[in-house]
Amino acid sequence: MGPRTKALVAAGSGITVGIAGLALSMLPAGADDDPVLPAIGAEELVTSALAARAPAFSGVAEMQNELGLPVVPGTEALDFDAVRVFHDGEESARVQVEREVSELTFVKSTDEAWAYDSRENSAKRFTWDEADAAAARGHAEAELADPSEAAAEIIERLRPTSDIAVDGTARVAGRAAYELVLTPKPSEKTLLREITIAVDEETRVPLRFDLFANGRSEPVLSLGFVEFEVGAQDAELFEFTPPEGAQVETTEADDAAGSAHDAKGRDDVEQYASTVGDGWDTVVVGEAPDDVPAEAAVEDGQDLEGILAQVGQPVTGEFGTGTHVQVAVGGAVITDDGRIAAGAVPRQVLVDALDTDGAVQQ
Repeated sequence: MGPRTKALVAAGSGITVGIAGLALSMLPAGADDDPVLPAIGAEELVTSALAARAPAFSGVAEMQNELGLPVVPGTEALDFDAVRVFHDGEESARVQVEREVSELTFVKSTDEAWAYDSRENSAKRFTWDEADAAAARGHAEAELADPSEAAAEIIERLRPTSDIAVDGTARVAGRAAYELVLTPKPSEKTLLREITIAVDEETRVPLRFDLFANGRSEPVLSLGFVEFEVGAQDAELFEFTPPEGAQVETTEADDAAGSAHDAKGRDDVEQYASTVGDGWDTVVVGEAPDDVPAEAAVEDGQDLEGILAQVGQPVTGEFGTGTHVQVAVGGAVITDDGRIAAGAVPRQVLVDALDTDGAVQQ
């Protein structure tokens, strides 16, 4: 598989990493009348949302996707029927991503985390001891995408470069919520217009996420809970035993930390990508991993090089030559030598990021 082909697979996987995490936290309000709630300032709501801890609850999340991503291997995580989320109110959580013919299961407890793919009958187990607990929990939450953690990270990252306001209320999954709106400051070079987050009035847990692009009246991505019930959960939900015959891979916290410095052979885009810029202008830049499976090169009889030629436009810069692929909320530049730059920004910002990243590496 050529570097551009591997880069296209990795680009799709990279977009999936961010979106799949968000998919576990949020969705559009129902048709009920907006609730009347006590007035609250934007900074007070942001502070309380960032400080909130998820209570013990169970919920069902769904997604509406108008991102306009090309259908390529690596974006399968965007195609699911529902996500079921369980939390014990402390350290343990369970997330079940239900697809048409398979299910992904993520289970996190106090000293380990599991990720199981029923289609492949394979499981990854991540363990840690007390000394590594803080770092390990962070790693586990990144893969598990805990609802409150995911939304809190969005708010925290965009807060310095956003104008923030409370814009009324909503009823989400039958619960009263405030509508928090983050709008990019005029200096930001982004194709996004705003992000709205519905924050539960009682628990301050984010219940819904809507992403709006410039020139569009409807959200290009809506994710969130359609069911959300606070209450104690069965402890057995947070235990996991792989099915008989499953292929199991175990990783310890210190091993994961060491491998984070070596980009070769990774299958997780977040591990080998860097960023240029910050806030709304952030561009993710990286190289395709060496171990993209060969079977991912063809989808429905068409190779990825052919897909790239159909949906992209040639682009050049100090980085060299490549192809720009535009989607509803931004785009990506896949270079001929296998690098990727992706973000919710115009094409020139992606080109500048590649040029900057290349200059830094030299």
